[in-house]
Amino acid sequence: MPDKTVGDLMQKGIIACRPDTPVTEVVRIVLDTDVHAIVVVDEESQALGLISDLDIVRLYGTDLSRHTAREVMSDGVQEIEPDQPARLAAARMLEKGVQRLLVYERIDGQARPVGIISATDLVKGMRGARWIWHIG
Repeated sequence: MPDKTVGDLMQKGIIACRPDTPVTEVVRIVLDTDVHAIVVVDEESQALGLISDLDIVRLYGTDLSRHTAREVMSDGVQEIEPDQPARLAAARMLEKGVQRLLVYERIDGQARPVGIISATDLVKGMRGARWIWHIG
């Protein structure tokens, strides 16, 4: 059986916002959609950063209306293509210390986000795998 790919395991589609989106709106989107990462994109739909639940929690106790997506997003989005092996996604997450990767495809010569793969998606992909435990 061939290795699973990122495309096999990723969450297809993204929910995006602009950098000037108020955090109150980001919170509403997270709660309404049960999505755990919002992609912050520029006018050309190029990813600038991600906003995760943890990024929002960092603002706990503050006035959310005073913050924008740009202020709370994590910079340096880690990316991967959907045809890459899932094991490469796992290795990249561990190497970079991140919980998710933005999945992108080249469309008209530009990288366009098409989904997200998270550590949880990778764990779900391991379901049914046979493991041999060796202790000692």
